[in-house]
Amino acid sequence: MVRMPPIAAVALGGTAGASLRWAVLDGVGGTTFPWPVLLVNLVGCALLGLLIGLEVPRSTRLLLGTGLCGGLTTFSTFTVEAAQMIRADDTTLAVAYVLCSVAGGLAAVVAGRTAGSRIGGPAC
Repeated sequence: MVRMPPIAAVALGGTAGASLRWAVLDGVGGTTFPWPVLLVNLVGCALLGLLIGLEVPRSTRLLLGTGLCGGLTTFSTFTVEAAQMIRADDTTLAVAYVLCSVAGGLAAVVAGRTAGSRIGGPAC
């Protein structure tokens, strides 16, 4: 991998992650449930878990973890969408969304970390 300053690695990864998130959110039509945001958040969690399990070098963690996964995932959009559901009196859907996001995110991190540790070494 090419050596670059840490801030450049984060910026490069973040640009790629945010661009990928935009492409997914823009490419999926409107639905009553925010599947695109759930998808990018779960994929980001799984990728971050994989990086943890692989025990990659710091420069790779900065590029792919902090940058790519940080740019891909979006806590703010998740929170706004849950609040909009509550404001629209769809509390049941909001609770389901929050539970799917949190439980799914935890499961995705564990699955990614487990896969990474089997591929590249012991998990944290």
